[in-house]
Amino acid sequence: MADGVLLDTGFLISFVDPTRKHHAVAVQFFRYFASEGMPMFLSTIAAAEFHQQQSVADLPLDAMIVLPFNLADAMRAAELDFTRFKGTTGVTRDALKDDFKLLGQAKANDLAHVITEDASSLYKFCEELRAKGALAVRAIKLEDGFKKSHFDPVGQHDFEAKLDDPSMPVT
Repeated sequence: MADGVLLDTGFLISFVDPTRKHHAVAVQFFRYFASEGMPMFLSTIAAAEFHQQQSVADLPLDAMIVLPFNLADAMRAAELDFTRFKGTTGVTRDALKDDFKLLGQAKANDLAHVITEDASSLYKFCEELRAKGALAVRAIKLEDGFKKSHFDPVGQHDFEAKLDDPSMPVT
């Protein structure tokens, strides 16, 4: 699996809007991606959604790789078959189709992660498809906060050892 993270529209909105609940977390992730040299992909699908409310030129485009939606992406998205989820999610048909286009694009480009503020649809769809073996990409949701464990293949979490803790054996 290639490195790289696909930036969802919700992530982008939270990143640029300091009044959003997850703004600080989005900024922390963005800085982490930049400092670690992790490629950040801006799908033209997310760019179109973002641009409906705010100019895409307001984003730090020099730090992102613009990823056009192409035929291979379309074929991977179709294989994920969004129609299985239609009517069961409470998500509009257009939003559902766009989420599956992003997931198909992540699959076609062998991306490791997709980051989103959308826990109720994109995150949920990605994790369900991953559990079924249809996707390898891992979803990250902003509401979980920043954790480096998202990027560890086995999900190893950081921990703090308290050296003055009497319950910790000393060897």
